[in-house]
Formats: sequence, structure tokens, C-alpha cells
Amino acid sequence: MKILFIAIIMFISEIVLAFLFSLVAQVFYKKSQIDIKSILKGLIERLFLTIFMFNGIPHAITFFSALKLATRLKHDESTKGDTDKFNSYYLIGNLISVTIALFYVWIWNHGSDIDNGLLRFFGN
Repeated sequence: MKILFIAIIMFISEIVLAFLFSLVAQVFYKKSQIDIKSILKGLIERLFLTIFMFNGIPHAITFFSALKLATRLKHDESTKGDTDKFNSYYLIGNLISVTIALFYVWIWNHGSDIDNGLLRFFGN
């Protein structure tokens, strides 16, 4: 039951995140479409972090952070406003991805407590 519960939580979280990130992209970049490629990349990033954290390898967060910094941040003085928006968008997105991955690990570590609580709640 623990794995099913975690899978349901992850599925619902990913759907909510996809819509939230799409909404933020519309505000920052005036995009009117859902970008499936970006949603899949975010899912893979959170899966990467979650798998490594499940296996007790927290150094993956450092690797992830360095990789994201090296590939995403822009610095261009001629378009300062757009560059700041871009950097803020990806920084916030990365912080949310890491937080969600840590949340998944927390659910995994406390799954039996959650199961017992749900059984008591619905059993009465």
C-alpha cells in the first residue's frame, strides 16, 4: 500500500506542477501553450533527485545544482530585465524541483506512519 500511496502522491504532484510551471511560463514569457518538453525535463530532474535521495546519496543535489547553473544561467548586460526574469524563473523552478524531490523522499521514509494514520482515519 505504501508504494501505491507514494505513486498516487507523485502523479498528482506532477500534474499540479505541470500546470503551475505552465502558468508561471505564461506570466514570465507570455507563452500560451503547455510545453511538454519542459514538463518532461522537470519530471526527469525530480526523478533523478528522488532516486538518488532514496538510495542515500544526497550529493546528487550538489551535482544537480552545479549542472543547472552551468547550463541555464545567463548574464547579458544589454538585456538586463529579460536576463533577470530568465534567471529568476529557472532558480525558482529548480528550488521547487529539489523541494518536491525531498518531499517524495520524506513520504517514502514516513510511508508506514502515513499508512497507519490513513487506516485509523478511514477504519473508524
